[in-house]
Amino acid sequence: MNAIYARVSTLEQVEGYSLTDQLSSCRNRLLEMNVTNIEEYIDDGYSGEFLERPGLDRLRNDIRNKLVEHIVIYDPDRLSRNLTNQLLLADEMEKTNTKLIFITHDYDASPEGRLFFSIRGAISAFEKAKIRERTMRGKRTKALSGKLVFNDKAFGYDYDEVNSMYMINETEANIIRLMYSLCADKHYSLRDIMLELRSMGIMNRKGKPFVLSNIHRILINEMYAGTKWSFKYYGKKTSQYKTKVITRPQEEWIPIQVPAIVTKELWSTAQQVLGKNKFLAERNTKRNYLLRSIIKCECCNRYMTGVCRVQKGVEYKYYVCNRNMENWYLKTGKCTTRNIPSSLIEESIWNTLCSLIKKDQDLSIYMPNSNAQDNITEQLERLTTYHEKLQKKRSDIMSWFRDNVIDSTTAKKELQDIKKEIAAAATTLATIKDKKERGMIKSFNITAEEILAATTFQTKRDILLKLGYTIYITKNSHHIDWYLSN
Repeated sequence: MNAIYARVSTLEQVEGYSLTDQLSSCRNRLLEMNVTNIEEYIDDGYSGEFLERPGLDRLRNDIRNKLVEHIVIYDPDRLSRNLTNQLLLADEMEKTNTKLIFITHDYDASPEGRLFFSIRGAISAFEKAKIRERTMRGKRTKALSGKLVFNDKAFGYDYDEVNSMYMINETEANIIRLMYSLCADKHYSLRDIMLELRSMGIMNRKGKPFVLSNIHRILINEMYAGTKWSFKYYGKKTSQYKTKVITRPQEEWIPIQVPAIVTKELWSTAQQVLGKNKFLAERNTKRNYLLRSIIKCECCNRYMTGVCRVQKGVEYKYYVCNRNMENWYLKTGKCTTRNIPSSLIEESIWNTLCSLIKKDQDLSIYMPNSNAQDNITEQLERLTTYHEKLQKKRSDIMSWFRDNVIDSTTAKKELQDIKKEIAAAATTLATIKDKKERGMIKSFNITAEEILAATTFQTKRDILLKLGYTIYITKNSHHIDWYLSN
């Protein structure tokens, strides 16, 4: 059997390095040699940098099985753009006495032939590196002039090709402003934002509901506050099918000013809320620490982390200043606050709270100003009203159809759309009501009896979180000092 191997990447296909030309040239060469029984091995849209290619894999397998007598390839670049890979493949062919033929130049297995082959491969790699360097230099110059390097089709914007700049798409921008408002102003979690958008029937460009990853990427992207960072990341191909995204050093980032959809202040507030939600997430801890995300070191104003050390099968739990858990303290010095036994400080704080309650039954002076419960109530009321409006609209459309105000096609389409919106609204309402009934959304009205009767870990922690205080603490070799602050 005689083989033809042809390859193009997507870019090369666009530039005219077509498979048709390669196959035609290779087939003509074999016909000139009066060779028949020709098999074609084609890789369409695959990079020559890696060996992981379906057509090449099949060809190498047939070579190992000694099924191939001649292999015709248009140019060594089509075999591989990596010199080491070129030499490896050529060596595999020589071991099975398979004759390798290139259209663009002659190849033989002599020392001189392999030297020429290596030089040509090295020149090809050099040319590829130079092309990449010129391309990157051009993109960097464009970014430094304040223009976008490419159109990444960001949600919320249209693209002005003439000026290489975004233009705000008001319809999509209003959705983004809603996301930021729910996050920064009402402290909704990502899941709550997703449910809220679905209840309102809001879809992305593809006509599908927003998922958690979509919402998170939008909320952390500083571009929506007016600054898009170019050359912040680069993709490094680790194989034919995998690319690793790597962050460049910050001094290489190039800021490009784009039209802002939200203010800097709103964006910064959203980052704080996202950070706090992540910090409070139960999945981030393996053991119970009553004061997790509540206790801070007074010296550094940094949160203290619960850590556990096991000695001879016994667990010893402590609160440790985060400064002492990070590598940079080696340069700046350790925090002077020593490790706090968790049971000691937790018992002290809870007993002090109970003592205050016994002396003064009026808890209003201890309660923080919080509107979280009001937000939930407002959300339920608004969603209920929205659900009722959708049902009324459905009834109106059916009535209009019966009165021949609209035709059957229009009525059917409108009813299908409303059916989806009603289902989404009902799902969201059911989810929020279920969370409220199961105590996942609690009222901030705490009674003295509830505090004094609390015995379980979760009950005590819920009360401390509702009170909203931060506990600042210091410890030296003699005693522990702590105080509350809101």
